[in-house]
Amino acid sequence: MKKLILIIIYTIFWRNFLRIIIGLKYFNNDSLRNIKQFILIANHNSHMDTMAIMSAIPSRFIHRVHPIAARDFFGKNLFQKILMRYLVNATLIRRDREDIDRDPINDMDKMLKKKRSLILFPEGSRGMPGKMSNFKTGLGYLVQKNPKIDVIPVYLDNVYKTLPKGKKLILPYNCSIKFGKPIKFNSLDMKDILETAENELLNIKDS
Repeated sequence: MKKLILIIIYTIFWRNFLRIIIGLKYFNNDSLRNIKQFILIANHNSHMDTMAIMSAIPSRFIHRVHPIAARDFFGKNLFQKILMRYLVNATLIRRDREDIDRDPINDMDKMLKKKRSLILFPEGSRGMPGKMSNFKTGLGYLVQKNPKIDVIPVYLDNVYKTLPKGKKLILPYNCSIKFGKPIKFNSLDMKDILETAENELLNIKDS
């Protein structure tokens, strides 16, 4: 039932709305069809980013793909939690680290161990329009714990202009979402992982 709901929301509604009404162009998203499990990493400037990425996920396993979202922002009340869990398929994590027994890295790692895939914004939060901030270490820890899972870079170009930070009205704009090839990390050193991931994402932007 949940899979059907997600297909209706993203594959049918959001994909057509973004493609026809907004003008979003998809590049290389077909490459996901042959990958069983992955961590998608993307630049982050707008709440529209998650919708754009989820709309590109193949419908046959969309129910096994979970965007990572901040509990302090998207889980303030029961209604938000239900909305994020059942309509967005998101996994809510803490950013404040107040609960020392619930490390967000462990929560994400448990999802991966269950053969689930994640959508991760390594910058940690929405950045300045059109700019990419340095990646947080969370991505590095996940790669170190799960070196065999494909990490796929996704660049969102001008998607932020369809729903700028602080705005509620969705606007048409010439924008695109580009999927890269799985990243090959030369080592599991934290600095190398983050630098390689950042460079691969920027390479897609310039391609």
